[in-house]
Amino acid sequence: LLGTLILSPLGDLLGRRPMFRVTAAVIAFFGVATCFSRTYWQLLLCRFFVGFGVGGLTVPFDTLSEFLPTASRGRNLLYIEFFWTFGTLSVPLKTNHGQ
Repeated sequence: LLGTLILSPLGDLLGRRPMFRVTAAVIAFFGVATCFSRTYWQLLLCRFFVGFGVGGLTVPFDTLSEFLPTASRGRNLLYIEFFWTFGTLSVPLKTNHGQ
């Protein structure tokens, strides 16, 4: 929520492409930093910034919606949301199944 509130207006102000790069860099950096966390607070801080970066993923979603044909825009965006949710929910199931 915080990432969306801050990064989306910056995307309008500075441009979507630079904000997409910032968002991707924040997610990648703090995602990798998560595995090097030694304390609970380090882990919490890294995961907070990953979540902050994920909040900025509305910027490329908006950009994609602008380039889709009007007739199929709703259907294609619905597919993206459905499969994103499906993938997010299937990861814990796959992880738990491996144990």
